[in-house]
Amino acid sequence: MGRIERFLDELKDMRLDGFLFTFNIDIRYLVGFSGSAGMLWVSPERRVFMTDFRYKTQSETQVGDKAEIHIISHQKDYLTLIEELELFKGARFVGIDANNVSVAQHKRLVVKFPDVNFIGIENPLKKLRQVKDDGELEKIKRAINIAVEGLKRTIPKLVPGISEKEFAAELEYEMKKLGSERVPFETIVASGYRAAMPHGIASDKTIKKGEMVTVDFGATFEGYASDLTRTYFLGEPDEKFIEVYSTVLRAQNEAIKNMRAGMSGKDIDGIARKVIEDVGYAEFFGHGLGHGIGLVVHDFPRLSPKNEDAIPAGCVVTVEPGIYIPDWGGVRIEDDVWLTGDGAVLLSDKLPRELNDIILHV
Repeated sequence: MGRIERFLDELKDMRLDGFLFTFNIDIRYLVGFSGSAGMLWVSPERRVFMTDFRYKTQSETQVGDKAEIHIISHQKDYLTLIEELELFKGARFVGIDANNVSVAQHKRLVVKFPDVNFIGIENPLKKLRQVKDDGELEKIKRAINIAVEGLKRTIPKLVPGISEKEFAAELEYEMKKLGSERVPFETIVASGYRAAMPHGIASDKTIKKGEMVTVDFGATFEGYASDLTRTYFLGEPDEKFIEVYSTVLRAQNEAIKNMRAGMSGKDIDGIARKVIEDVGYAEFFGHGLGHGIGLVVHDFPRLSPKNEDAIPAGCVVTVEPGIYIPDWGGVRIEDDVWLTGDGAVLLSDKLPRELNDIILHV
């Protein structure tokens, strides 16, 4: 059964006559279109993709026969085309993406089609997108391997005197040469005291000997993202760094060893969180353990104290415990795993993470 057919099964449960997709990631998932402008109508009767002249050839190649393709004239807009195609004919309840349709867009829909009830649905493809098929898994593996090899090639340049921005640029360049389409998020390089910031985007700060350096990075292959983090130390680390690093690594190892499909996101998070709490660093681990990755880097499911839903088999998630201490620094270790009923399969095992591996003798 194809992706659209599986969604149509869910559409019945939503009690909707059809769904108007406007989020480019969901459109790509359903029909393969990777452009930035378009709408997709899905109903039991019709599948219609609409875009503008810029994407005529691209849509014909990528969408193919998965949907009717209609190109909008520069003199018209999407709603006029929807009206001309009579897409909402006979429809009483039409689904729209509550997370991606603005108030202004909703108002225009209501004014244009007063007889239609537009129903906002949050994350309409959540159940489908979080479970990866074989093709998606292979693309994520490629994105992981590109990122891993890119960092390995760049690590020799992680020496005193280089700035965080320079190192980030070198890493992104290596990943690009290896086949990454783009970085799925702004590369994080946070050294010294800045490592206490979980999302410390690379700055002009010069990296010095005797500092920790957290590198959070990823690559994209055919739309699918990877997300990895390593924390390095330049020179000989002191006892506190060794304790913090060893605690984070043990927390990650415990989670990967014990997590499996069917557990809740909260329970998986709790495995790692308990390790950190037992050492006395609970207040310094303030984010969830991980998240799904796929066509977006922060996808479903969530490994978090807030998520009591069972995690289904087939998800690819990050496992990224961290300890962040203001005015000192921080440590995060992040890997990507594939979750099955039998446990977790570490997909980024080619990137070393033992203590001896991350001490750089400069």
